[in-house]
Amino acid sequence: MPMPVKLSGDEEWSVLPRRSSGHGVFTQITEHVISEIQSGRLKPGDKLPSERELVEFFGLSRVTVRRALAELAAQGVLETLPGKGTFVKARAPVMRRRTGNIAVIRCLGSRLPTSIGVDVFYPAVFAGIEAEAAARDFHCIVQHYREGERDALRLEQLAQKVDGIICGELRDDQLLGELVAKGLPVVLISPSLENLAVDTVEVDNFGGAMQGMRHLLELGHRRIAFIGGPPGSIPSRQRQAGYREALTASGITPSDALESSRGWRLEDGYEAMKELLRRYPRPTAVFAASDLLALGACQAAREAGVTVGEELSVLGFDDIQLAQESLPALSTVRVLRKEIGETAARLLFEQIDGKRGYPLRVVVPTQLIVRASTGAVSVSKAQERPASEL
Repeated sequence: MPMPVKLSGDEEWSVLPRRSSGHGVFTQITEHVISEIQSGRLKPGDKLPSERELVEFFGLSRVTVRRALAELAAQGVLETLPGKGTFVKARAPVMRRRTGNIAVIRCLGSRLPTSIGVDVFYPAVFAGIEAEAAARDFHCIVQHYREGERDALRLEQLAQKVDGIICGELRDDQLLGELVAKGLPVVLISPSLENLAVDTVEVDNFGGAMQGMRHLLELGHRRIAFIGGPPGSIPSRQRQAGYREALTASGITPSDALESSRGWRLEDGYEAMKELLRRYPRPTAVFAASDLLALGACQAAREAGVTVGEELSVLGFDDIQLAQESLPALSTVRVLRKEIGETAARLLFEQIDGKRGYPLRVVVPTQLIVRASTGAVSVSKAQERPASEL
């Protein structure tokens, strides 16, 4: 059971041990090494056992052992010296003056927003980072980075201007390796990577989904649909896992026919809801993995003549400003976005100040916000047939 850790603030967040994602047996090795470093049993400069000894210890193949060591080296945890062996890497002291700056990188996919003004989630996160930075007389350099476009010069120029890097929604392990290789402290916010050897701040996606689903189930809903983000998004998959677990715990078998994962745009929620409304019988409630998806679902329902909050309950996730201003106001699972930014900044400054030499994973809790878009289940004739027949 993880112990709560106080991070120089008023709140206590859960700091969890790294766990295997189940994507490969090599994670047994990476997580064991990280655990040994976190416990202090392995210290910077310590030599690891030989490949042969690791093969015998874990009962795995030499190829698997080499893959695990390469992964840890790419993340800046280990270094291999030819003819000498593999060692726990010691972060080299920064032989330069403090810049007084930190970098905040928002990683972008091919269809994500390209300016802060249209990014509905991260402005509050940036505000939290900036507040913590200002309290220490630091400035923030905010950049957007499209992961598919390699720009080594741009990263190098940025690294020369800052004392640490906070990166939001990283999906590319190669980019992570490039960031770590700069020798600067790194903190990730909601990454779509697993088994990391750097600090991460994450939303309690699974717990928040369970919390939201309990609300819908308590209202009497049993046929509940799920609209998710991109299939490769770990936060979306964690929310989907919470959705399924809540159904299963209530004796309801999850149905693939009631699940749709496309992307994070409002249009993705709209198209998914149009498809779900053609199901027979139609769902009486929808849990969306983000507020934008939920708002798109509400738009599709209105166009089909389905009253949100009465004939169809819609629940979102995030609690962006638009959730409060929509009609009807959107019930949602609130993400403490400013607190996420503050926590990420505190972790970064702990590293900059040399107070900690091991990675932490901090999970920030969520809050259920009930508004007008959810209500008690009400089966009418309209809900007994597909919207296409209305």
